[in-house]
Amino acid sequence: MRFTMVSIGSTGDVRPYVFLGKELTRRGHDVGICAFADFKGLIEGEGLRFYPLTGDVKDLMSRLMRPGTSGISYLMQVKKSLYSVIDPFLADLEAACSDCDVIISTYLGMVIHSMAEVRGVPFIQTHYFPMDPTSATPISSAPGQRAGKGWNLMTYQVAYLLVSTMEMIYLAKWRKKQGMAPRKMSGKPVYKLNGHTIPVLYAISPLLMPRPCSWGENIHMTGFWLGEMETDYTPDPALQAFLDAGDMPVYIGFGSMTSGDMGETLEIVLEAVQKSGVRAIISTGWGDVEIPEQKDVFSVDYVPHEWLFKHVAAVVHHGGAGTTATGILAHKPSLIIPFGGDQPFWAMRVRMLGLGPKPIRREKLTAVKLSKALNNLVTVKSYQVAAREVGERLRNENGKVTAANIIEHEVDKWLLQDDLWMPPIARLRKKRRV
Repeated sequence: MRFTMVSIGSTGDVRPYVFLGKELTRRGHDVGICAFADFKGLIEGEGLRFYPLTGDVKDLMSRLMRPGTSGISYLMQVKKSLYSVIDPFLADLEAACSDCDVIISTYLGMVIHSMAEVRGVPFIQTHYFPMDPTSATPISSAPGQRAGKGWNLMTYQVAYLLVSTMEMIYLAKWRKKQGMAPRKMSGKPVYKLNGHTIPVLYAISPLLMPRPCSWGENIHMTGFWLGEMETDYTPDPALQAFLDAGDMPVYIGFGSMTSGDMGETLEIVLEAVQKSGVRAIISTGWGDVEIPEQKDVFSVDYVPHEWLFKHVAAVVHHGGAGTTATGILAHKPSLIIPFGGDQPFWAMRVRMLGLGPKPIRREKLTAVKLSKALNNLVTVKSYQVAAREVGERLRNENGKVTAANIIEHEVDKWLLQDDLWMPPIARLRKKRRV
């Protein structure tokens, strides 16, 4: 079976697809991933086909993850980022999906849904954070994680209405060209496609978020899609020397966050580290900032989290789903400093499970607050106990295998249903083609 997986986003969106893609490849399938050009080496390096996507992922992330970004401004930034490149962007998606048997995609409204509708192939929607209505938590990027059930449910309706309104603008020409009806407004997810119900896979562990009873049978919670890359990692001798020189340090890094104030963020972090007295490894990520030399601080560009987190006492990060899961798997207490998007959701989940101190939103971050949180992070024993217990339970999950099992089952069911409804002459022609 030939799969095209479309991942719109940063490293935290692409890496889980690489792990899932490798599992599908291990089962004999042919897998390609469509993503921004920055990830060509990562995808092809793991033996998967790569399809380039027009756009600048760093510019996109800098727009979307500015501290204090609201849900509405988040969607407006998505619109601005895509509208300027919409024609080549859609052409790239068409090219990626042109010769596949199945499409799997992260969320991009009805765009990929429409591609699958035109192609007449099975489509599987995936999410890394709640995108289906539940009274337990608001939709990703909405404020008010503890505002109540009524607010939580309303955020989904408002978000989907906004998304469908935007798509009436930037998808109109493409849908008309394909002979499709205009996009209709909807206050909820649309899971019907060519007579089928679209399967939905959440790469979330039910340990961190129990599956809502209100969700339909087509919605599956598989656990995180985690793994290790093929290449072995050998640390730089200077990094190894720093690790060996004293107490286990704290890891501090904000991944693909590239908002315009990363220099200010670094200044706060360095002052807090000095005040707290902890040793720290600080990752520059995509922030493009120079880290000055400071006692008990070591800077790194990129070190695999799966390796590094085994050698630190605790982790401080922005709250991406993958980094959150990797920290817990390493049995490390976590402090999350969310910038935007789904990060406040993960910050709240970590806090509710007792895995670390109260999160500090980036726009509220000060050296004093961070210094106190760092001291709590490394001294409160209950965080260490909770991280170890939840981490052990998480190790018993194998999300990518569960996801691959569901995908194969759902695709077989989809194709069988197509055959049952196909006119006899069409079924015979299909058989001859195969």
